[in-house]
Amino acid sequence: MSYLLHGSTLHTGMGWVDSIPRTKNLYIGGLYALYQTDLIKAAGITHVLSVVDYEPGLDKPHLSGLKKMHIWAEDDPNEDLLQWFERTSKFIREGLEYEDGAVFVHCAMGKSRSAAVVVAYLMTRYGVGAEEGLRWVEEGRPVCEPNPGFKEQLKVWEGILKEGDRAERQKMYGEWKEGGFKGSAWEWEKRVERERGKAML
Repeated sequence: MSYLLHGSTLHTGMGWVDSIPRTKNLYIGGLYALYQTDLIKAAGITHVLSVVDYEPGLDKPHLSGLKKMHIWAEDDPNEDLLQWFERTSKFIREGLEYEDGAVFVHCAMGKSRSAAVVVAYLMTRYGVGAEEGLRWVEEGRPVCEPNPGFKEQLKVWEGILKEGDRAERQKMYGEWKEGGFKGSAWEWEKRVERERGKAML
């Protein structure tokens, strides 16, 4: 189910609080939705996970009774969102297991950072791969598109989840952290284009 805000742009789907169809009571959207008292109430939100690089205004009166988590992260392909996936997945899981719990995950526009975090949870909870997890999210919110760096981190997370040994998981994270690609957003996009070209050969 989707909840539409006044003034949202229908052609992009922005401004919606969208549910992830294959889950129960897990929602994703943009920051603006957080400030709509009637919307948060209608969705029955009990937990809010904010993934933005500024204070999201969680002190609003209508949010006072909710459990909250704030990850300070930019929508930048070089941002290390991977370091948070275990904790954000745990927060989402606990929120959904809470009596009548409903979790709203948001970033600024509900497209990249929040999508990456929700995909990481789906991978953790349901054992799906990164690409399949993103398809699940897109079923509820088609505009979702993690930036290239976050997509790479989700692939690393996919490998980490297959490893049962915690020390080995930490090693895999460290190897990515040390040797992962770094560059401007433009360089990331060019890299993606090159990889697509190779795949077509």
